Amino acid sequence: MSKIKVAVAGCLGRMGQEITKKILSNNKLTFVGGFEHRDHFNLNKQLNKITDIDSSFVVTSNADQIIKKADVVIDFTTPASTLINVKKASLNKTAMVIGTTGITESQKSKIKTYSKKIPILLSSNMSVGVNLLFSLVEQTAEALQQTEYDIEISETHHRHKVDAPSGTALTLGEFAAKGRGVNFSQKKAVDRITKSGKLENKRTQGQIGFSVVRGGEIAGEHTISFIGENDRVDLFHKANNRSIFVKGAIEAAIFVAKKKKGLFSMADLVK
Repeated sequence: MSKIKVAVAGCLGRMGQEITKKILSNNKLTFVGGFEHRDHFNLNKQLNKITDIDSSFVVTSNADQIIKKADVVIDFTTPASTLINVKKASLNKTAMVIGTTGITESQKSKIKTYSKKIPILLSSNMSVGVNLLFSLVEQTAEALQQTEYDIEISETHHRHKVDAPSGTALTLGEFAAKGRGVNFSQKKAVDRITKSGKLENKRTQGQIGFSVVRGGEIAGEHTISFIGENDRVDLFHKANNRSIFVKGAIEAAIFVAKKKKGLFSMADLVK
């Protein structure tokens, strides 16, 4: 069986570098190159000259050139970059794994349109453990109804993360809303504080609240609390490092390379 040819968008980013290393060490995959945005200061340099990656591939901004060589592109970049990359992938009939966070509903809709031409696996979190948590949250939310239990979601990440709440936290909220049969966009409470430091609004029944912490080099921690008058149920996931996300992204690439077209999630992979 021939190896799956994989390219990495944002190959010099934190996740991009770790994914590239994993591709190079996987006997089912072949690394065909990585690309960065046109203003990156390390363009046109060999990976082994600027990172600890054992590869002489030269980093380029020519995404089209790399995507044409690949069976699958793994993308952990920014929402704007991801939309550009998925459009190019669709033109080249190249599958995509998208782990970019902060993607809006409008952007998801555009990605879904591209999935009619190519296979795309889109997930706010590539960890199998977190995707198990999504299912548990839905079940718990269904069992513990809003008349008795309030839902609060807290998340902690490294100081470099740019989106808040995290994509994973928002997905947890979506699954909680699904469990209760309510519209998430109408129930989420992201910013309760005014500039003066006072509460904007008191908590209302059924509201799904969020709190965010950024600091250090924390890979990712998420807690969803179901808080009643007499007890509290906490569901918790802690990522000790990025390796679980990298492992998931590699498994996702192998999975999506076998598909013809369609939009998939990690839930499809772990079934």
